[in-house]
Amino acid sequence: MSEFAVRWIFELTEDYVYNLRQNLPAGWNQGCAFLDLSGKPRLEIAPNGDARVLAGYAWDGCTPKYSVLDLVFGTPDGIPSEITRKPKTYYASLMHDALYQFLDADLPLSRRQADRVFLEILTRDRFAPRPIYYAAVRVFGGMFRRFTRWKRSYAGKRIPIDRPPPR
Repeated sequence: MSEFAVRWIFELTEDYVYNLRQNLPAGWNQGCAFLDLSGKPRLEIAPNGDARVLAGYAWDGCTPKYSVLDLVFGTPDGIPSEITRKPKTYYASLMHDALYQFLDADLPLSRRQADRVFLEILTRDRFAPRPIYYAAVRVFGGMFRRFTRWKRSYAGKRIPIDRPPPR
């Protein structure tokens, strides 16, 4: 067995925004930020429903993944998109990981809704096996979330955005 050369496969170089309005509670009109265990903001949700994953966020794409003899085995991230030149699951796995990370920090979405966002982005990005990937996160998402707590600090907190969060 070999170790991953880096802890995460992807790292966001600029903020990514996806509107969650249809998945938020009726009447949502507040802004909030989610801080990781170190106090660094990682996710913001605006009153209009825009969820912003902040630059510097790192994740490993679709899970599970394992490294053996410097080769990565596990769930494929798909072919590069003609538009973004990134794997077709790149943004779906990014938003899904960020939402899952803060489920226990008073995220205004349930795990089912976070999984639905994953499917929405896979559909938008025209990822052909999206029904299979969606079924996998519905069946195994909760289990993998508990299993991978050692890799990502799932502890965090929600703060209101009536003031700019520390960056």
